[in-house]
Amino acid sequence: MFPLAGRFLLMPLVLLIGVSHSVEALPLKGIQLSFPPFTSTINCSIDGSADTLLKPSDICTIGAQAKQVILSADNVISARYQYKKRVQLWLPRSGYAASFSTMFVVAFLRSGDRVEVGNFNSFGGGIAFAITPDQKVGSSGPESFGLFEIDDKTGMSLRGGNTKTLAVEIDISRRSTVQTFNDPQIPHVGIDINSVKSSAANSLGTFRQVVDRKLAVFIDYDAQKQLLQVRLQILGFAANTTVMPNKKTARLYLNYRNLRLSSIVNPESYVGFSSRLPEQENGAYVLYDWKFSTTWVPVSY
Repeated sequence: MFPLAGRFLLMPLVLLIGVSHSVEALPLKGIQLSFPPFTSTINCSIDGSADTLLKPSDICTIGAQAKQVILSADNVISARYQYKKRVQLWLPRSGYAASFSTMFVVAFLRSGDRVEVGNFNSFGGGIAFAITPDQKVGSSGPESFGLFEIDDKTGMSLRGGNTKTLAVEIDISRRSTVQTFNDPQIPHVGIDINSVKSSAANSLGTFRQVVDRKLAVFIDYDAQKQLLQVRLQILGFAANTTVMPNKKTARLYLNYRNLRLSSIVNPESYVGFSSRLPEQENGAYVLYDWKFSTTWVPVSY
């Protein structure tokens, strides 16, 4: 009797251990993306509704030795420049999520014949680092950054529950004469959650402090603390600066708390940039550097 009873007691114990092991999935290995060189692993896509015969390769031009990407067009157009593969950012029912860090260097360059002070306010739209569910470019105006179609009165996405987007914008497009919703005056940096009416924003000063200069942007998300931080460092005039990005000397512009990434974006999402580009006669945006990495951490929701 006792040996037989022992077998019956042992079987449920083994089954319970097996179930427990399958539920407590081990964290995934983090990823590391680093550019330049800028390669075919990054996809350029443009607003398909735009009245243009341009191809994506006409909009996103790789510079000498693949060390930079020049974003410009003959006509004002929205474009995306994103990593081709989806990135895993959280695992449903696993108890783990990804913290991430990204750094990029960008310049908003005016053309040589557009250097007068009066031309600052008419230059471009801006660029946003974005986490999106797809690579479909939005067809709205400059305030949308090509992220999604928006309600001009509120800034809210017209894609509803399919939006699933978190973005950090550098906005150089808005003027008081066209402002339709309560967003800070340009230039500013903002955090956008399924809307281009920023949930948090901070001024970047004047156009003269931002345009024609290299800006290093550092974005860090801590999944355990549910904290998103945005730092910027002005490296100097784009034409001749030799200053290298350094997060330790960058200024903290945004410190956004209680942000649970898993409640905003899909478990697997695209990462990269979305922008409303200026006409070539006004200038171009140049991406010089981009790094992105994830680290898996235990979380409790």
